Amino acid sequence: MSVKNSGIKLPEINASGGRSLLSSAATTKSSSTVYSKMTAISEESGLSRTPRTVSGLPRSPRPVLNEDSQFEWCGLCYDDYSDPRMLPCLHTYCSRCLNDYIEQTETTGQFACPLCKSRHTVPVDGVQGFKPNIYISAIQATKNMKNNLCETCDDGSTQADTYCLECTQHFCTRCGTIHLKMTMSKSHHLVSEKPDEHGQKMTSRSYCGEHKQEINIFCFKCRIPICSLCRDQSHELHNTQNIQEFANEVKKELTESVSLLQSYLPLLKNRLKDVESHEEAFSNVKKGLIEQVDSRSEKLHKEIEEIREKFITQINSEIQIEEDRLVIFRNRVTEAIAFVSSQVAAAKHCIDFGSNQDIAVGKETLQYHLQEASRMLPVGFIPRFEINFAEPPLTDLITQDLFGRISKQGTTTITVTECGHYKVPGMHLIRGIAPVSNARAWVICGFDPRLHLLNRTGSRLRTIKLGHDVDVDYITSDENDNIYISCRKNRCIKLLNKDIRIRDMVVLNDFPRGIALSQSGDLLICLTKSSTYDTYRPTDKNILVKYSKVGSKVVAEFERANVQMKYPRRIAENLNGDIYVSDHKEGCVHILSHDGKVKHKYTGNDSTKLGEPCGITCDRYGHVIIADYKSNCIHLLDQQGQFVSHLTKSDSVMKQPFSVAVDSDGYLWVGGSNGVVKIFRYLM
Repeated sequence: MSVKNSGIKLPEINASGGRSLLSSAATTKSSSTVYSKMTAISEESGLSRTPRTVSGLPRSPRPVLNEDSQFEWCGLCYDDYSDPRMLPCLHTYCSRCLNDYIEQTETTGQFACPLCKSRHTVPVDGVQGFKPNIYISAIQATKNMKNNLCETCDDGSTQADTYCLECTQHFCTRCGTIHLKMTMSKSHHLVSEKPDEHGQKMTSRSYCGEHKQEINIFCFKCRIPICSLCRDQSHELHNTQNIQEFANEVKKELTESVSLLQSYLPLLKNRLKDVESHEEAFSNVKKGLIEQVDSRSEKLHKEIEEIREKFITQINSEIQIEEDRLVIFRNRVTEAIAFVSSQVAAAKHCIDFGSNQDIAVGKETLQYHLQEASRMLPVGFIPRFEINFAEPPLTDLITQDLFGRISKQGTTTITVTECGHYKVPGMHLIRGIAPVSNARAWVICGFDPRLHLLNRTGSRLRTIKLGHDVDVDYITSDENDNIYISCRKNRCIKLLNKDIRIRDMVVLNDFPRGIALSQSGDLLICLTKSSTYDTYRPTDKNILVKYSKVGSKVVAEFERANVQMKYPRRIAENLNGDIYVSDHKEGCVHILSHDGKVKHKYTGNDSTKLGEPCGITCDRYGHVIIADYKSNCIHLLDQQGQFVSHLTKSDSVMKQPFSVAVDSDGYLWVGGSNGVVKIFRYLM
């Protein structure tokens, strides 16, 4: 008897439809009127490019009716907002809740947003220093506008259709118009249930502090709203536009981005349902397998009790692996839903209720956060396996093989599509690939001192030479496009900045091979006593070291005494801090904890054992990708270091893969023999 999983088909989220689609839209818009006007603003904004992840979000006891409703109540107290305050990351909480949260979590004057974990500085005047979220207040007001009478009309029977947030009073259209003309209330915010001719549900006017005139112009050079007198007196040579016209352009552009992100929410929710179905299926699988083993055990009586315990342990271990895998995926999908929904809601609030000034000034921030939300997409795939218990024919001899065996077959199918191809001059191995911004990557071929810059379609953009005496073995990059170069025979690590200026960062006594940057920015280095693995001696003490961010000192050293590491070739750090090291000589990948303790080692799966593992990298979902030079295979592991699938398994796809790297958009770059570089899309 076999107990199988439910076999539910996942709705596919095409990799080109997530981040790359939004990037395509942004690229198209870069030539539009809005983008051309805001070029200076974008260049000088100084926004952080640190990727954000959503974790630790408490589960809400309240039902989520739609994308907006989830964010109409505080995520800390799960109640309606009271004095809502908006953080710079656009997430909103009650002022009292936020104050309590900051008191409990603040360190060195900073705290992390409970939802997206962005770090914020506590204002001098505390929570009150954060901007009130008038959009939330406007939403709350629109819910209570029906069947209210104007509070200023003498007849006492005129129906109110607007509400003043500052005065907390209901007005009819006529009284609301008068209210905004009065000196004391001309800057108030009037909310209506239905949008006006400009598509806005909130009306407000802002006035110049110097000239007391209504602000009706936006200056692109100074990045501020101004009045007509300001333009004539101090901005006459600047590029300006009517703020209503510019706001309409921005709203149209933001609406397109919101619609694109919003279209993914149903797919994300389907993924969450699929995770829940898999959890239930594995629960049934576990129950069925244990019952099967128990039935077999009863037939064989007491003689096989010890064997029975071994099988139960194995079942629990395999199921735990799958359950842990699902928990990781479930959290990823849940985080993506929460993050994307929050950014969509925040943008929609601004579009629906923001004033011209708010929309014009906030355009850049909103676009940035919508782009950041798109980085959560796609969410990847769920590995699928069958776990079976097979019973052999009964004989007189009771052994573990007679009792049965636990087997697991993978059913995960991953579509790998080639997107680009390039051949570096020469016939040597591609030893290293370092992705940088704008869909580009630096590659090195052989131990040649030249670095070649390629784009994702396979075109060479630039070549630089570091010097005839430089022996380059490997390269990696950071988020600022700085390149770290492992110079084997020179016994040093060089730093090449984005301005193509090079300097020695670390000078070493042994031969550096693979290098990687940790999440904290420290440099992980494979150090060997011999320059090639062919000259390895069993007495060699090959180690891993971690240098500080500036390369000034060793902050950790992991020796091979307990690891039995023969020749560490390449190294990578995963999202959970685990360190993966390919051991070219031993034919395995060592998996260490963040402090260097051995967890286990990966030698391949049942069908394909590792031969000569070389390049190794991790993607943004915690998958581990290993290039096996000898077997022409690229292995994909999950965050626990368990096999998921082969990305390539034939020399017709990629001959002798040696180097692997994943760029910021999730594309896989693979370098092999004969100077060949291929770019693949595998995250569907």
